[in-house]
Amino acid sequence: MKVQNNISLKEFNSFKIDAKADLFINIATINDIIGILESGLLEEKKYFILGGGSNVLFASDYNGLIINMGIKGMHIMESNDDYIVLEIGAGEDWHNFVKTCVKSQYYGIENLALIPGKVGSAPVQNIGAYGMEQQDCFVSLKAVNLKTKEFMELSKDECRFGYRNSIFKNDLKDNVLITSVRYQLSRLKEFNFSYKELEQEIQKFPVKEIDLQYVFDTVCRLRTSKLPNPDLIGSAGSFFKNPVISDENLENLKSEFPDIKYYKSDSGKWKISAGWLIEKCGWKGKRFGDAGVYENHALVLVNYGNAKGSDILSLAMKIQDSVFERFGIKIEPEVVIVQ
Repeated sequence: MKVQNNISLKEFNSFKIDAKADLFINIATINDIIGILESGLLEEKKYFILGGGSNVLFASDYNGLIINMGIKGMHIMESNDDYIVLEIGAGEDWHNFVKTCVKSQYYGIENLALIPGKVGSAPVQNIGAYGMEQQDCFVSLKAVNLKTKEFMELSKDECRFGYRNSIFKNDLKDNVLITSVRYQLSRLKEFNFSYKELEQEIQKFPVKEIDLQYVFDTVCRLRTSKLPNPDLIGSAGSFFKNPVISDENLENLKSEFPDIKYYKSDSGKWKISAGWLIEKCGWKGKRFGDAGVYENHALVLVNYGNAKGSDILSLAMKIQDSVFERFGIKIEPEVVIVQ
């Protein structure tokens, strides 16, 4: 276990914010975890568990320990004619995992292509896109509780998944280091085209037979049309969650804004497009120094080069205030703010 000092985090976060960390540890094996548990560092320093850095905004330098998850590997745990269960190291790249499944003809997570980050971060955020969430294929995960030093395995029910939510953002927040995740994928041909935009895109380019590669390519095309090139512009994808409102609130908004974008949530209430709310407030394409709102998608905040984390946070707070002032709706960050 190697502890590094005064490390720049610019290459470890998709916003490309040049914040510094006092201490930095890369976890590559279970032995590294045992080493950090025995070192006493967790009792001496505040710490933050870093996945792929794709859903994080470092608003300032971090006066503590960054734990970077780097455990790799993918293993077949169960397999038959109908499905396969895979166990994936938490440090594996999520998109590469999706690509491997598509190539192997495993159905179930193709709608989640091009989502940045690591496999271990997927359950924390319960990532989702185009009518699908990771929980739809989730079986269980292995982890260690950094407070109790207990190694544990959690089932789907125990993870308490919700919309961009899980037990790891609530009762177990900052306490658990996920080491591997198990997913059950189908060997049978089945797709999820419940998301209207995905269905429309597929209808635009008809083919004789829809296959996994075609769906994967379509999802990638949709995402790249909306999101900035990560090699050129720093961002964390969608910065805010879509707010959920009641029937009464929706009817009131529809009477004043007939073009409002909404859809039914799992709770029976209504999700409102946060991107639509932000765009209606005039933020799309706005730029303040090197911090801005992406010109192709109002939900995406960007770093055009040398923005500080505090610049991005300040912009986000102004957007929140303007949306609340106009619509009476409070939009919450999807991105984790680290200070």
